[in-house]
Amino acid sequence: MAETFTITEFFKRFPTDEACLAHLMQVRFGDVLDCPKCGKDIHPMVGTPFERSSTPLQKWFYAMYLFTTTRHGVPAKELQRQLGVTYKTAWRIGHEIRKYMGQIDGDDDLWGHVEIDEAYIGGEAKGAGAKWRDHKTTVFGMVQRGGNI
Repeated sequence: MAETFTITEFFKRFPTDEACLAHLMQVRFGDVLDCPKCGKDIHPMVGTPFERSSTPLQKWFYAMYLFTTTRHGVPAKELQRQLGVTYKTAWRIGHEIRKYMGQIDGDDDLWGHVEIDEAYIGGEAKGAGAKWRDHKTTVFGMVQRGGNI
């Protein structure tokens, strides 16, 4: 079984915004400090969801921690409570994290006309009190009209 990354370990590893920034720099660029093309300093937040955010980086990291350790997703109201930010900020953080995760995972958004259907596959329910769905598996599909499933 995989080891879990506890909240205590999270705050030991990322106690400040500076620690988060150093981690981001190391993960993205290693020990390189200057751009090989222009010779100027590299800034690790460029091209990330936190690039133009005034929210502290530690709060972004904590939100990502919540997303990766929670089984059922993280609603904006929960982010608002946990991070101590406005609902608008919490919604934006959640939206940006989901959008970035979709890009990384290769999940393209569906747009335009989207067709949705479900089916129940399986045997007949038997016995007293058995409901028709008791032995069936739900299959759900979505397709962008003219696109792939």
